[in-house]
Amino acid sequence: MAATRRLKELISATLPKLDLPDGPVVVALSGGADSASLAFLAREAGHHPKAIHIDHQLPASEVMSGAAREVADALGVHLDIQRVVVGDGPSPEEQARVARYEALTRARGPILTGHTRDDSLETMLINLIRGTGPSGLLGIPRFRPPHIHRPMLEVTRSETREIATLAGLAFVDDPMNQDSSLTRTRVRLEVMPLLREINPRVEAALARTAATLGRDAEYLDRQTPGFEDSQAVPASVVLSLPRALADRVLHGVLERSGVGPTADRIERMRSVAEGQSDRQDLADGRVAVRRGAMLVIE
Repeated sequence: MAATRRLKELISATLPKLDLPDGPVVVALSGGADSASLAFLAREAGHHPKAIHIDHQLPASEVMSGAAREVADALGVHLDIQRVVVGDGPSPEEQARVARYEALTRARGPILTGHTRDDSLETMLINLIRGTGPSGLLGIPRFRPPHIHRPMLEVTRSETREIATLAGLAFVDDPMNQDSSLTRTRVRLEVMPLLREINPRVEAALARTAATLGRDAEYLDRQTPGFEDSQAVPASVVLSLPRALADRVLHGVLERSGVGPTADRIERMRSVAEGQSDRQDLADGRVAVRRGAMLVIE
């Protein structure tokens, strides 16, 4: 009885925090507690969700797929399993993420992922460690084009685990979450506990920082001029704008061109705009060059 009462309390507390899109939704069901509780909460909210599971065909994938099936069956949710091939690369975690998002992007949306506030704060710290601009300190965006939503960024990981447990959902923990060779795992298991010793309310402090930066970013975004051409911008615009706005313009050109925006690539594009170099390599054979008055990605 106490468990039932506690589950009702958690549902009442977490449902108002969810940022769910309207209409039918599809939950990216990993088999873990976060996505299991998201599927449960989406059903409680009356969204009649379906689910999709991405099978990475890695050593732990069979266990995760089995858990996803059990959760879907327990909730009476239709489950579509998509198998992907994870490419080679220095970071298996990153290669799995790329393959997963490619599959989710191809699927019909809106797609909901189970990222929590904890995931977003860990991303914030990882970006800070690697070196980032203000956007990297905002954590995980609520929306990823074309149709991927993260509705649980105000919900904590401890809340999702408790919900999934009390709801009787047979989730499992991904073994990769214990792999200490992965940066995110070390941040989660080593860095965050140390920060909690320094400040027991470090999660709330980081969330306040992200919220403050977010308000600043929204204002700067409104001041940044837009351009119809997805892969070019007048070099004069880059050179005449305040640096904070010029960097946003270059970030947008890189993003629309399908080249991942990084601080280094923005600097490379700026050097071409300033005439310090004729061309700069960006990624995957893409280059930044001057074509008359225009700064172009080819």
